[in-house]
Amino acid sequence: MSRFRLPLLLSSSALLLAACTGQPSSGVHTMVEESQLRGEAWSVISLNGENITDATLSLNFPQPGQVAGNAGCNNYMATYVQNEGLFTITTGGVTMMACPKPLMELEQKFLNTLGDISQARINADGILVLSGKDGEKIKATR
Repeated sequence: MSRFRLPLLLSSSALLLAACTGQPSSGVHTMVEESQLRGEAWSVISLNGENITDATLSLNFPQPGQVAGNAGCNNYMATYVQNEGLFTITTGGVTMMACPKPLMELEQKFLNTLGDISQARINADGILVLSGKDGEKIKATR
């Protein structure tokens, strides 16, 4: 009987190891990688579930830990931290141009939303999805 235990143990171990190293089949990245963020700027297409069609909101990741772009009226600078499954953004400086009230309101909504972000991923369609505790907050594309 003992001569059957070793082959059984080895084959069971091999199956277990193979199951643990499988790749996800959905095509969705669960966490964004630094290399995926950098490069061409991301254009925001959705903010809190509303399509953005009449303003320019952007996210540019020029260096690790830095994000900047256009908030609708003004340019902004911010930092981000990616650690243990969390992705957080802390806004910093913003230029001080005055714009029409609807654009200023959209800008404030965007900047406030950046502070609510807790996760980042790129979906199967290549869209950057920034989410918070209430679900998807910002969607952006290149």
